[in-house]
Amino acid sequence: MKVRRWASLSASVLLAAGLVVGTAGPALAVPTGCSVGGGPDRYYSICTGGTGLHSVYVIQAHRQPGMTEAFSGPWQPVGTRSEVVRWPYHGVVVHVGYATN
Repeated sequence: MKVRRWASLSASVLLAAGLVVGTAGPALAVPTGCSVGGGPDRYYSICTGGTGLHSVYVIQAHRQPGMTEAFSGPWQPVGTRSEVVRWPYHGVVVHVGYATN
């Protein structure tokens, strides 16, 4: 009798664990197919799939050594561009990227 209870309890625990793992996938959805473009004074990011938000950012180095500045665009949903305009007289662009949320 003890063996049957143990087997029944073990099967129940495994089933419950499988249900929890099986439902974890959709919570991890993020934008996909993201890219950046533009230049020299206007940059954008766009994502073509998934769900969530994305934002473009630009990092530039000032003419004074050691100084950097970052610009970021607004958070936008998939399929919509996030754009940023930078002030070209401040420095040189060293990186353009995107963030997802």
